[in-house]
Amino acid sequence: MDQKQKPLRAWEADAVIHARDKNGECLYVGTEVGDVCGKPAINSHTVPKKMLRQIARDGHVYWHSGSVQDLEKNHGRLSLKRIGVKHASALGIFCQTHDNNTFNPLEQEPFVGSQVQCFLLAYRSICHEFFRKRRALGATVAREDMVPVKFALAQCRGMRDILEQKQRFDSMQASKDYSDIRSFVVTFENVPDVLCSSAIAPECDFGGQRLQDLEDLSQTVELMTFSLIATDNGGAFVFAWHSNDDAVCRPLATSLANVNDQDLPHAVIRFIFEYCENHYLRPEWWDKLDEKARHAITNRLQLSSSPDEERLADCLVDDGIRAVSWKVAGRTWTPTPCA
Repeated sequence: MDQKQKPLRAWEADAVIHARDKNGECLYVGTEVGDVCGKPAINSHTVPKKMLRQIARDGHVYWHSGSVQDLEKNHGRLSLKRIGVKHASALGIFCQTHDNNTFNPLEQEPFVGSQVQCFLLAYRSICHEFFRKRRALGATVAREDMVPVKFALAQCRGMRDILEQKQRFDSMQASKDYSDIRSFVVTFENVPDVLCSSAIAPECDFGGQRLQDLEDLSQTVELMTFSLIATDNGGAFVFAWHSNDDAVCRPLATSLANVNDQDLPHAVIRFIFEYCENHYLRPEWWDKLDEKARHAITNRLQLSSSPDEERLADCLVDDGIRAVSWKVAGRTWTPTPCA
């Protein structure tokens, strides 16, 4: 940064990020990998509006804001806010045509956990993560006076890894060959009180076992995508990943599969608030949640979002918090583990 140039104030940094988000371009690829559409993007919903409406109150859901301005105002703490379903989870990542046509099997057909539906959930999460990491790099440049060098290097590694992942998923999308998708789906009898979509590099499983070391910036990490969605018959939590990432992702999914039906919904809640920023809450659920559960969830989310906090190996192990009353309807592997 030029010594004479003043660092951006919080609201100015948010304005830069918002302007960049607003001017997104379509990330869809054509029949050849690298043949990116590139047309001006609309506000695509990583969590579909029709799903958000099922948990909304007066057209709004809750979310935790981590904008530069809000973090500065609240001394580094996330803020719980209301957001309209029109704007919730909306990012400029697809044009109108590709947003509508690409995801028809997911949004216009009943969810059955098919390989193409799991691919589309994963593809959407990968594109969201690509967009988010590119935005984070922009924020780092905008506020470089406040960003530690180690954190900036980790962001660069994250961008490198998500680019590699996106190329894999672009290849599947271009060829319409989804045979490399692996998934574990848990269905619920209830519409979940939390909806989300994201992709992460998991560090540990639900039993407290380490899965990969994220401290070694020279290594390419393995990536898991996940979604918690509303369906015609209730809801579903979906782990989906590329077969190349089996060494990390399958043990993570297996550790969740080993949790009994009674405890599994609470394991999902722990996972989401440990790893996912792109989540939206049913206001009635959050407002009625007892103080102990609300504090535990907020504290988990706050700690996990801090770059200064080391994630413990047992972060997903049962903490005794019971915040939801969803009932498990079924579990499905695609393909089956023995395949």
